[in-house]
Amino acid sequence: TPNPQAEGPAILRAEIECDGERLRGDIALHPHAEDWEAEGCGESDPFRNTVLHAVLQAPAETWYTRTTDHRELPVWVIQPERLRAVCGCARLYPTAESAAQQLRNLAPERLERLLLAAAAYRAEQKACAFEQKAAVIGREQAWWEAWAEVLGYAANKRAMRTLARRAPLTALQSGDAEAILLGTAGFLQAVLPERTTEEARAYHRRVWGAWWQQRERFVPEGTPALPWVLSPVRPMNHPARRVAALALSSHRWDELTPLMNAAGAKRLTERLCALSHPFWDTHCTLAAAPLRRRCALVGASRAADFLTNVVYPFDRSEAAWATYLALRAKDIPRKIEQIAVNLFGERPELPELLKHPYAQQAILQLAADFLQ
Repeated sequence: TPNPQAEGPAILRAEIECDGERLRGDIALHPHAEDWEAEGCGESDPFRNTVLHAVLQAPAETWYTRTTDHRELPVWVIQPERLRAVCGCARLYPTAESAAQQLRNLAPERLERLLLAAAAYRAEQKACAFEQKAAVIGREQAWWEAWAEVLGYAANKRAMRTLARRAPLTALQSGDAEAILLGTAGFLQAVLPERTTEEARAYHRRVWGAWWQQRERFVPEGTPALPWVLSPVRPMNHPARRVAALALSSHRWDELTPLMNAAGAKRLTERLCALSHPFWDTHCTLAAAPLRRRCALVGASRAADFLTNVVYPFDRSEAAWATYLALRAKDIPRKIEQIAVNLFGERPELPELLKHPYAQQAILQLAADFLQ
């Protein structure tokens, strides 16, 4: 069974045969065997029931993959050709030995077809992952966690997802969403610093008054703090503002979810970008000085990222795919540009192609296939 939570082994409750012995448990997947220790899997409880460590590159002969109880795990090296065949990419991608050269020599029309195919494959993978997750936690909660991840940007994606699980959508319907989310996130101090403005103090009194009586429900004693990344995050993107935006969206969730499809994309973008709060429009944190001017809690780029990574892939209609292919990105991330050059070299048609979100997603998929 694939793991929809993706915070432990990739495959759960598997049954395999290894050296004549039948094993039942989980399977962990990594590009390199050494990633097991680098990511702390050997000390992590979710990996305790792992029975097989599958990797793409063979480790050194002295390598030893151990569990939390120092049990040795068999390491299985997956051949790249076999992986491509299993993923349905055998006819799409070149062979491993000549991949780099063949990619650089692709004719322009074949390059565009390759990007379309890789984008379609990535979108289908995302749709399948979302459906598996929704089957376990419910569709509404799956959308809730997906939106929280997008609000967290790359730096705080994991922390926002964990927050959305600790404070699920159903728990917010009968309480003060701002208080629950800001408190669960750890952004509500009992006492604010002396330098804090009176406006912040008034807001804090209201939110803290709604939070302190129910904090044990959401943050029981011993609960680890969320792993927020505060640097180098722009002040206006401080996670406290992201959490405030999440709280605001929960108030309008019933009108937002019907728009999470290709047909409702324009209205969804408008409503997300219209989210406003009298305090958080002009503040980054409770203790910080007010901003000089009002700043949107949800910008057009966040809404576009939600559409590109979640909404359009989940909507499998032909209309959604056609709309997705016609989208134009506001800018091209430097990371995408560099990966594209590494894959295809300096090609004159690349800059124009990469202005499309589908092509950017395709580049990420090809990077996962060829550069890891």
